[in-house]
Amino acid sequence: MSEIWERARKRIEQRVGAQNYEIWIRPIRWVSQVGAVVELEVPNRYYLDWVQDNYEGALTDALTEVIGMHVRLRFSVEQAVEPEEPPLDDHGAHSNNGGGDDLGGLGEEDLSRRFNLPADKTFETYIVGSCNQFAHAAALAVADFPGQNYNPLFIFGSTGLGKTHLVQGIGNRILQQNAASRIVYTTAEDFVNEMIRALRFKRMEEFRARYRQQAHCLIIDDIQFLSGKDRSQAEFFHTFESLKNSGRQIILTADVLPREIDKLEPRLRTRFEGGLLADIQAPDVETMTAILHKKADALNMEVPPELAAWISSRLRGNIRELEGALNRLAALHRFYNERLTIEFARRHLGGMLAEEAQAITPEKILREVARYYNVKVNDLVGDRKLKGIVVPRQVAMYLARKHTNLSFPDLGRAFGGRDHSTIQHACKKIKEMEPTDADLRSHLGALESSLGV
Repeated sequence: MSEIWERARKRIEQRVGAQNYEIWIRPIRWVSQVGAVVELEVPNRYYLDWVQDNYEGALTDALTEVIGMHVRLRFSVEQAVEPEEPPLDDHGAHSNNGGGDDLGGLGEEDLSRRFNLPADKTFETYIVGSCNQFAHAAALAVADFPGQNYNPLFIFGSTGLGKTHLVQGIGNRILQQNAASRIVYTTAEDFVNEMIRALRFKRMEEFRARYRQQAHCLIIDDIQFLSGKDRSQAEFFHTFESLKNSGRQIILTADVLPREIDKLEPRLRTRFEGGLLADIQAPDVETMTAILHKKADALNMEVPPELAAWISSRLRGNIRELEGALNRLAALHRFYNERLTIEFARRHLGGMLAEEAQAITPEKILREVARYYNVKVNDLVGDRKLKGIVVPRQVAMYLARKHTNLSFPDLGRAFGGRDHSTIQHACKKIKEMEPTDADLRSHLGALESSLGV
């Protein structure tokens, strides 16, 4: 292998990340360099399209830096026979089982497992309160009459509020009523990764059959992951149209409304909004307490009412955090064999619970960020684009999105009346920088500690 190519690949890996490098860059083979023209060989035509659309710039830049002059790329396609992967099973994994689809002998738990649905995520285990009453009613209607009422069903709300439980409950209820139904449940991220793999191994017909022809009900979690991924959006659009036109149910979740998803194709946005939009709000203390008791029952643990209320009031409406705290409490209770009291929880749960039920607000975050970076709050919410203000402002927006239940438009208003897309851009920017920027991670950690989160 050319030493030039080896050095260039190391630079590219730093830019695109290890996962993208392994999938898209490592299989590329150096062929030759003639003057300023570098020829590279890719495995197949589908691969070529993706590399040219997404990585040609990074390849050109890296080779230009290593060679010391601007280069042009020329691609050729490998003539060898492609390696084959086993076919996809019902939830996107590769299967060596060539058997048929006779599901008649499977129990409810086996059916749920086959379709990647946790058997305990049902309507019976879902606590209903004013925060989720409408979404729950819509989900029941869809489960009882899939493809007839509310298609698509689009459930949105902040992280950790029970969206996934609710849509998995729909899938399980459909299977309970008709064991022959085929439910495809996946996340948008897995959808994208499956599509990439199908492109790479020339399995697109199989991929499309799984999502467009075999599915009676398609459930996609975190659809906002498609943001900015043009090719994946195009593929999902045709999948959506195929299912909708054949009367099959589509269920989507996101953390925001369709119109608030950054870089989403207008044709997808209008179709998402053409169904029923149902939001889930942060639960109040009473609903959180009911959820806690339900989950404690599943753990065979009796939590005293005063302790349940104390824990619920300190988790600011995040059900996922509640589950984590309760699981830890159960383990510690079994280990120490002590009576469950507020003092026991305070002593052993440590930083998992806030000592006081002080809500984190954008104003509090702005004050803390201003203090930390030694800038003024007015500059953070103002329009000035000073060099020393941009990153602190983006950090404040990111923390406000992460630690409050406010929507992007609400956060825009809190940050001086900015458009919601500005908040989305800032959050995306910080999220992309965080894994590779040690200084930024340190700043975020220090700020979160000072905020008590």
